[in-house]
Amino acid sequence: MGTLSQLQTQAEVWAYVCEFASPKEIVERFVAATEEAVANFGCLPAKDPCNDRPGHSRVSVTVPLGRVLFDQLMNGPMGYRAHYALSVEAGEAFNRELVSGVVPQLVKAEHLYCDQFSLGDFADSLGGPYSKLWFPKQFTDPSVSFSYAKWPEVICIPRWCTYWRELPTPRKGLLAPIPEEPAVLLNGTFVALGAEPYEQKPFRSCQVYETGWT
Repeated sequence: MGTLSQLQTQAEVWAYVCEFASPKEIVERFVAATEEAVANFGCLPAKDPCNDRPGHSRVSVTVPLGRVLFDQLMNGPMGYRAHYALSVEAGEAFNRELVSGVVPQLVKAEHLYCDQFSLGDFADSLGGPYSKLWFPKQFTDPSVSFSYAKWPEVICIPRWCTYWRELPTPRKGLLAPIPEEPAVLLNGTFVALGAEPYEQKPFRSCQVYETGWT
């Protein structure tokens, strides 16, 4: 296999950049990228109200990443979806490891969120039991128009292939998309004063395990 600059197809790029990073290295690189983004005001938090639980809201943070790290994290054979391909438990454990790795440095950066959140509310949401990472909104928001046509189906998890076989394109769980501006979305847990944390999508982990997407 040639150098990255010699590769022609997305499938070749995906195989190349994902080959060398272990889960531990991916976590370490993600933590380092978040630290850099915090220092450069690159991941400003937003407040996301809950549409089916009045009074609850969560912290939402978009963390910019390099192209290679994004691919390793979200598409690679040692990354996020790969852990969910193994089992729900493996996926949730890796998600928690990634989230726990970056929450302390985000919480410390009060200058990024003090105009919207108290320290306690911010920490409770991001550090909550249902906080999760996923692709950025440009890939997931139904209100955003995005073409998946340029991304070939390169992921071959048998369970996912079976699920998507009879469905029309785009078969998202089989794709390895990379945004023009690579970033991941960290959604905190929905919380409210005096109430239990709210799990809006209790089926999410099973959905990623079964389909590779949510």
